[in-house]
Amino acid sequence: MSVQKIYTRINQLFEEIRSKEIREASRNTGDNASWTRQRKMPLNDILTSVLAKKGLSTVMEIRHYFQAVGRMEQTVSKQDYLKQRQNLNPEVFKLLNRNYLKKFYNGHETKCWRGYLVMAVDGSRAEIPNSIENRQVYGESGNLKDNPIARANISALHDVFNQFILDIGIHHYRDSEVEEARAHLLALKEVTEEKPVLIMFDRNYASLEFIDFLDKSGVKYLIRLHENDFKAERTRMKSTDEEVEIAMTYKRLRHIRNKFPQRAQEMQEQKINRVRIIKTKLTNGEQAAFVTNLAEGTTSDIERLYKKRWSIEQKYHTLKNKLKFESVTGKASIYVKQDFWAQMMVFNIVQDLITVAELRAVKKSKKKRHKYAIRINENIAIGLFKEKFINLIMEDDDCIKDKMFKQLITDMEQFILPVRKLKSSPRKWKYFSKYKCNQKPSF
Repeated sequence: MSVQKIYTRINQLFEEIRSKEIREASRNTGDNASWTRQRKMPLNDILTSVLAKKGLSTVMEIRHYFQAVGRMEQTVSKQDYLKQRQNLNPEVFKLLNRNYLKKFYNGHETKCWRGYLVMAVDGSRAEIPNSIENRQVYGESGNLKDNPIARANISALHDVFNQFILDIGIHHYRDSEVEEARAHLLALKEVTEEKPVLIMFDRNYASLEFIDFLDKSGVKYLIRLHENDFKAERTRMKSTDEEVEIAMTYKRLRHIRNKFPQRAQEMQEQKINRVRIIKTKLTNGEQAAFVTNLAEGTTSDIERLYKKRWSIEQKYHTLKNKLKFESVTGKASIYVKQDFWAQMMVFNIVQDLITVAELRAVKKSKKKRHKYAIRINENIAIGLFKEKFINLIMEDDDCIKDKMFKQLITDMEQFILPVRKLKSSPRKWKYFSKYKCNQKPSF
């Protein structure tokens, strides 16, 4: 991977933030007057401050921003800042992210599996400020009617080999994960265009209608099955890896008929769907089965590939606990999308820099003959980037900026961790809010 290509991508992003296209995209629908007047904190400052946020209280975020740009005499109040944020269309961060990733995927740097870009899709619950507006827009969690908690569903599309997050959807708490996954396909095509793609899903996506939808969309898929999914067909299998005809029976289509009567009618007329089912025993002794429309790969290949899907769980951990993207600026629902999509953008920039730093660190590690393979400490890398981000984006001298990038990567290289294979442990669930609007840290 070329270091210069990464510098170019990031510099082009910085220039794009100041462009006329982004100014137009930053306006909320139908509001042509936004971002036309020169204020103490114009659009460039708003966009930069949102990308640079560290999960602190709003007052301290504003203070740190103006300190970093050397304009403490121009600082604005919390109320003025939040009022300006209300005029910012959150879709602008998705546009910036898409344009940034297109430069990568249109080049020759991508890592593939047998010619396919390998993606993983998974959903998660996200903490959001517990306001009346958020409960109305995103829904409520909890059984206590007198103490409802605002929560949102999020769904991510993650490239497991190139480590980028291509899209994050933010939905109502009760929305279906399958419906959320459909929305990712448009974002996927916008970024990767016509490149062959394989998408991996866990057991919650093993829907007969969704499998048929992916087939008709020309998407390759690999889905893990529940124990009882397509049980009759699996019982009749004579080997552990076969092409199977899935019968589209009236009983199987009854749930689909309630939601999508036309789709159910089409599938019933189709009668069968040919798929490949693979049965295997995982290393932990658990029996597993997968359904796919892939012709490539042996059973062991498919099993090894599916293990890569776990990286999306690790990326959720990074977003939530290292980038603090659940620490939303304020109680209005618009801030949820702004902050979530902004931190998705930051995640991808940091991942670009980590990839370069890791390549260099691995070369040095081989010379030193370390006992274990090494990786960059992601938490420290994010902190270093957040520390330097505002100075990088504000620097106009290309030579100085180039030195700053090189120093940032050198700093990241200093913080490495050994890669050890440890025994897995069960997840620990927490049911309290981590980020309360009136209790954010000030440092």
